[in-house]
Amino acid sequence: MRKRLNMLGRQVRRRVVGFFSKHGFREEYFLTLMAILIGVATGCGASGFFLLIEEANAFAYGHGAQAGGLFGGRLWMLVLLPAAGALLVGFMTYYWAAEARGHGVPEVMDAIYRRDGVIRPRVAIVKAVASALTIGSGGSAGMEGPIIQIGAAIGSGFGQWLKVHRRQMGVLVACGAAAGIASIFNAPIAGVLFALEIFLRDFSFRSFSPVVFSSVLSCSTTHYLQSKFAKDGAEIDLAIFNVERIGYDFLGTELFYYLMLGSLCAIVGVAFIRLLYWSEDVFDKLNLYGPLKPVLGAVGLGVTGALYCLITNQHVQPEFFGNGYPMIEIAVSNELLTRYTGYAGIGLLLVFAVLKLVATCLTLGSGGSGGVLAPSLMLGAMVGGAFGLLLKQFGWVEDTSVTAYALVGMAAMVAATTHASLTAIVILFEMTRDYKVILPIMFAAIVSTAGAKMLLTDSIYTLKLRRRGVQMGTLADLTLLRRLTAEQVPRVKAQFVHPEDPLQRLIDLAGQSEWSDFVVVDDQDDYLGMVTSQDIRTALLQPEAVPLLLVGELLRPEIPTVTPHESLDAVLEKFSRSDCAALPITALDNEEEITGLITRQGVMAMYREELDKHVE
Repeated sequence: MRKRLNMLGRQVRRRVVGFFSKHGFREEYFLTLMAILIGVATGCGASGFFLLIEEANAFAYGHGAQAGGLFGGRLWMLVLLPAAGALLVGFMTYYWAAEARGHGVPEVMDAIYRRDGVIRPRVAIVKAVASALTIGSGGSAGMEGPIIQIGAAIGSGFGQWLKVHRRQMGVLVACGAAAGIASIFNAPIAGVLFALEIFLRDFSFRSFSPVVFSSVLSCSTTHYLQSKFAKDGAEIDLAIFNVERIGYDFLGTELFYYLMLGSLCAIVGVAFIRLLYWSEDVFDKLNLYGPLKPVLGAVGLGVTGALYCLITNQHVQPEFFGNGYPMIEIAVSNELLTRYTGYAGIGLLLVFAVLKLVATCLTLGSGGSGGVLAPSLMLGAMVGGAFGLLLKQFGWVEDTSVTAYALVGMAAMVAATTHASLTAIVILFEMTRDYKVILPIMFAAIVSTAGAKMLLTDSIYTLKLRRRGVQMGTLADLTLLRRLTAEQVPRVKAQFVHPEDPLQRLIDLAGQSEWSDFVVVDDQDDYLGMVTSQDIRTALLQPEAVPLLLVGELLRPEIPTVTPHESLDAVLEKFSRSDCAALPITALDNEEEITGLITRQGVMAMYREELDKHVE
């Protein structure tokens, strides 16, 4: 069955590409068609995912602000419900798709950078169900990270089925990610920027246009589905939460306040990143059966929630449970001024920020499934709202300015945690549609990004990759290197030897050849490793031992091979790990057959040539 599907996919691609070629279109236009399909599929998936979370939350806690569902106002259920959801999530991620654990975006980046954009199709299903269980049962996480991973898995699935060239797989994965952000936030521009800024780091037209198509089609599909299934013709909000115009007039004299807010968000954002990864390390080190680790975090969350309800004498789902959107709704409306007044209100908002931070670390650090964007938005809304209320308390700003500070805090916090300042700015602008707020948002987002980078080089996404050994270079370096593959680098003829050959044979061959790195193979011509010129020079320091040494005694089996489709950033990473001047490259259709060597010098020459083209 799988073979038939693969053959069908290959035939579909061949015929579509042939049709485009026949009518004078380049093969790149095939990517645009793919982007449209990915956008529609992700829009449908996002709508279903949103409903799944709503139903799970309603089943557990009831609809609206009233305590209902299984919870029914019983505080002990605040521990049982998240624990039950976490247990199911733990088994799903442990046995079916470990990639669905955590916030998902680093896994998508890892797939693009190290696995040629290949994501297992099952990840989309497991991520959707696991995240719905986590968020619906009260876990502190967002739905944006999951829908990004779901969209990316859809894009990767299309690419794998149609046998798209590996150089194009990253673009299709980014199309799915952009479609996910666009549909869930009703923010098509922000979806495009997120995909280009976080995943591709490439703003060229060949990458930009498919991502735009995917984002627009996903958003349009979501709009259509929501209007189609609206009850009694009622209009459905197209964004996660609506922010109406707040009647705020920005004054240049407030720039100093926004400078302070941006700096404060940078500090809180870095603290969030460090605490999240610290909690992951703590849970990873626990000698506990894998699926039970999320349960332990959920119990900690539930106990925190129950204690909070006891202290505040309330019997509803705590504000820091779930995605936190109800609290964000309050922070960006006039309700903020009526509910939270004086220093007590400021203190309560800061308490919510701390509780949200702790709840998210317990949920995601233990292995729950969900995103970090929603917790970042709530943290920013609480910190910004508290800062605005403090300024109002001193009489330095008007009442209408307080909500603006909450909005600006949201953008600044997202920028601080993700280092994606453009995305943060545009997401908040697309939610507010208010140009007067965009000026302080832009200013504070840049300040918070700069401050966060001073305190911590990596973002909440790239830190996980760096801990895995994936080096994140500059935008230009990675963009150029990822466009080039190993098959484009000129090859050097490989000299093959066997482990039982004497060292003297290598010395003789080195004198006859311009290259003195040798590929070692067995009797079946299977690759065993290499002997480099440096190894030979080291052996020659003891000339009396040369007649006694065999090739196998100098063999370096850890030197990896390179496949022709690998991008040059991955090849350079292999060079840096191996500390050698040449690597063996395999055949296109057989990764066991060595066809030659590519040199570090050749890779850098190709990179310089590509740089010269861009300068021209």
